[in-house]
Amino acid sequence: MVIGSGTEALEKINFLLTQNCKILVFSETENPQIIKYVEKKKIQFKKIKLQDTNFLSKYKPYVIMATTDDKELNRKIAKKAKAMNCFAYALNDPEFSDFTLPSVSNIEDTVQIAVSTRGRNIIKDRKMKQEAEKIFKKIIKKEDILQIKLQNNMREEAKKKINSQKERKAFLYSIIHDNQIKQSVKDNKLKMAQRQAMVLLKNWK
Repeated sequence: MVIGSGTEALEKINFLLTQNCKILVFSETENPQIIKYVEKKKIQFKKIKLQDTNFLSKYKPYVIMATTDDKELNRKIAKKAKAMNCFAYALNDPEFSDFTLPSVSNIEDTVQIAVSTRGRNIIKDRKMKQEAEKIFKKIIKKEDILQIKLQNNMREEAKKKINSQKERKAFLYSIIHDNQIKQSVKDNKLKMAQRQAMVLLKNWK
């Protein structure tokens, strides 16, 4: 559960979207990006007037994140969350939070970069994340992204045929070193690379 819809709320939502969880957002305003997520059915959104914490009692969340620009309200939400036996997070307020979250950057929804001052300075978190992102975007090539996606897909396929974890590992390494597959990845032809990898899997002994 995320309370708020500003920049910090969106960053937390983007982080949660990489996890296996259901996300419910409460806010007084409708952030365009959040609405897009709602339309794609990635999250749920409820527009409410944030006057108190009574609305929380209707739900049984695992984690509640208060990310409004009202520090006092965030603290009240965190206190309510703890009273409900939920994990609580109050923006830029580690004293009232059960955990801290790093500032996370997603590169093509495949590689994550996280920077954290452990809740001490979210402005510095964001600035360092932006600088780190510039560097990593130069280091991480398109081929790397495609190879990660290919490996992820073929790992699931390999589980269907290869029982031994050691053998699955050997198979995945063979994909990395196969010259035809490497060329397809280099040419930005992921589907062709997947077909070639499936042939390798079919003939794997």
